[in-house]
Amino acid sequence: MSLRQLLYLILIGLAPSCANETKEQKSNPDPSFEKISYYKYPVSSNDLPFKFKLTYYFNNGEPHRWMELDSLGQVTTDYIYEYDSSYIQTGARYREDGAVNFSIEKVTFKNDSTKVTEWIDSVGQVFYTMIDNLNKNKKTFRAEFIGDRTHGFDSTFYTDEGFEKRIFFTNTKGKIFNDRKFQYDSIDEYGEWVIRKKVIHDTISEVQVREIHYDKNFVSQNGKYYEGLISTGEWSENVISFSGDGSLLIFTRTSDWANQSGYFAHAKNGLFTETIPIRALDSIYNASISPNGDKILYSTRKNSQEEIWLLKKANDSWSSKINLTESSGIEGGYFYWLTEMEIYFQTLKNSGDLAQARLKDDILTIEDNLTELNTTLGTEFSPYVDKEKRFIIFTRYMEGDQSQQGFFISYNSTGRDHPTWGKPKKIGILPYGWSAFIINDGKQFIYTDGDDIYGLPTENILHHEIP
Repeated sequence: MSLRQLLYLILIGLAPSCANETKEQKSNPDPSFEKISYYKYPVSSNDLPFKFKLTYYFNNGEPHRWMELDSLGQVTTDYIYEYDSSYIQTGARYREDGAVNFSIEKVTFKNDSTKVTEWIDSVGQVFYTMIDNLNKNKKTFRAEFIGDRTHGFDSTFYTDEGFEKRIFFTNTKGKIFNDRKFQYDSIDEYGEWVIRKKVIHDTISEVQVREIHYDKNFVSQNGKYYEGLISTGEWSENVISFSGDGSLLIFTRTSDWANQSGYFAHAKNGLFTETIPIRALDSIYNASISPNGDKILYSTRKNSQEEIWLLKKANDSWSSKINLTESSGIEGGYFYWLTEMEIYFQTLKNSGDLAQARLKDDILTIEDNLTELNTTLGTEFSPYVDKEKRFIIFTRYMEGDQSQQGFFISYNSTGRDHPTWGKPKKIGILPYGWSAFIINDGKQFIYTDGDDIYGLPTENILHHEIP
């Protein structure tokens, strides 16, 4: 049953309410991320959310970042937490719709039950303050808003389960504004709410559906990998690769496929956090990070030519660029580093063929043209090779033949040193895409459809025993 179907059943009263929930709850693990979809009420089974909120958490359960997205997936509010070495919040950076730069919050604690948030202007002066009074669960039950004077108070009441039950704002004269209540219709096996209704003046105004993910795959129910953070609604994410230890990834973003920008993301406490432009790269076509994380192979495209470049890191600076097409006489792209020296990539032969090469002393040399995998009429590109060379996954596109468009897999019937690749078979479960990669100890398959990065369990695509 899909999330939308579940929502529809609850709305028409066919699903049990939170009050009638009787199943035994499991011990609640820390979430990795959550996503809330907001629907206008009443809701039909075909309605789409009008906005989303995503929150990402570190391994220790502390939130790293939350974002509000519009119906198209573009960020309208972005809030990034800041902590000290003991993971006590010290502030935040936030950016609201239309703003180019982040603004600053400073957070301090007067005591265990009083939190003070100060908004800082461009010259470092406090222009607004919020004082939160916290309950025993460290949740706000009363907040005071102070500018040049106190403007009013937020009051929050909770259910026995700790969910928000009623929130309202009171001005200094005691008048209540923005009064809203929440009715909970569904909880998960860990006792967290899944679906709730927002009620204003005794009328349901919207329905909120919550995904809570406890695994470390960071894939929403729509399949997107790091939705809002890596897979965005504003740009197209085109290729992605990971360092050998999984602590660094590189990917490209574009609104013009021939002219893309490279980005880094570093893992911190179990989470890829902010995406950082790679300043050393200008306009590129695709790129891949080496296992050690200190070299990048990338290609640039102009007309029908694709030059291969090597970018090397030295003394914490990405500064050394080498034109491998000039030194090696090879054009191509869509690279995969099996080791620091063994490279799989696409050459321009036959409009795109796979090859295996060696990178040594900044010279790229083709060692195997992988004839078992290539076609004369189709384009083969974007290979991923299992570390033990048990299989290779790549993309093929043959004009006018859908059976030859998509991801293909070939299994090695001999040893690692001298592989014999079998006839490639199409992976029918996958849509057309490229940039295959396997992460999380072989458990997660990553790819792009040219707009977003997606993830799914590797076992879904490796249907039979690996030789």
